[in-house]
Amino acid sequence: SIIISSIAFTNKDSTTTSPLRSTKMAPNAAELIAAEVDPSIYGKSGDLEKHMEGVKAQYDTKDKLEFYAQVMGDGTANIHFGKWDGVNLDEDGAYGKASEQMTDYMFDLAAELRGGEGGLNYVDLGSGTGAAALRLCEKHNSIEKATCLNLCDEQNALATKCAEEAGLGERITVVTGTYEECPFEADAFDITFSQDAFVHAFSKAKTFSEALRVTKSGGVFIFCDIMCGSGEGVSDEELATFAATNMVNDWLSPEENVKACQEAGWKDVTFVDLTSDIRISFQLMLKKVEKIIGAGIPDNIDEKLLTSYKQNLANRIVQVDRGVFKWGVVHANKP
Repeated sequence: SIIISSIAFTNKDSTTTSPLRSTKMAPNAAELIAAEVDPSIYGKSGDLEKHMEGVKAQYDTKDKLEFYAQVMGDGTANIHFGKWDGVNLDEDGAYGKASEQMTDYMFDLAAELRGGEGGLNYVDLGSGTGAAALRLCEKHNSIEKATCLNLCDEQNALATKCAEEAGLGERITVVTGTYEECPFEADAFDITFSQDAFVHAFSKAKTFSEALRVTKSGGVFIFCDIMCGSGEGVSDEELATFAATNMVNDWLSPEENVKACQEAGWKDVTFVDLTSDIRISFQLMLKKVEKIIGAGIPDNIDEKLLTSYKQNLANRIVQVDRGVFKWGVVHANKP
């Protein structure tokens, strides 16, 4: 799931309390750019069912699926933020290459932390279009079974179709549901994996506890996500507004995510800061949107959607520089 929308809404309530940060107001140049939407859909409600419907509305429409495919897929099915080491930013398909490189980095790290031989059974929590599982199963014969758990019906239908077309239907299973109430037995998976999805967790504590429950003893938990920053001059109001306008109910800093994992029962919890990479991802996304607009907006993408994202992406780059948020990987082991 990708945080680039911006919706007019203000509400400071939060499931998890963060330490107070500077209350100095943000400079005018960095004020949030907001689009007019129905706050009854996107607004932070404190209601789990309503929250999940808002997440679906943010991602699971034909316009949104097409937008992500063109702007982030870049010749691949992978629409996650990228890891840019060694990637030529000007080459065709750069974004797709970086996205796949991030998936590879996370899985290779998890496999190294787990140790042992093959025969892996892993789950992707908040799997989106299933692109990570497709890539990893194609690359690694050691993966016996990949399970994709995801909330959005349209994305799940696409993931199932792609797995079957790739001849991976027997190794990849797509399940509709929420990672806060995983429909799996305890101790089911060697690796529990998530890419850019937990930002939408209604409760991080519940999410991390569920991940622990479904992971085998000795297994590994790894996720990357956008997290709450603590930049100098960033106000509590700005942080709360960003969270409330992007279906973020429980927004934690890297340190708070680490602590929440530890309290859930995870051991050796570590945060790897990759914030510089998300800045490049936003830059490349903005470049791609500008290119699409310049070439004439295709019929299958709404013009208002594209122009809104162009504004919001430019704002995200400024917010990275100001420390509004962080991005990186958290990994841990189950005792």
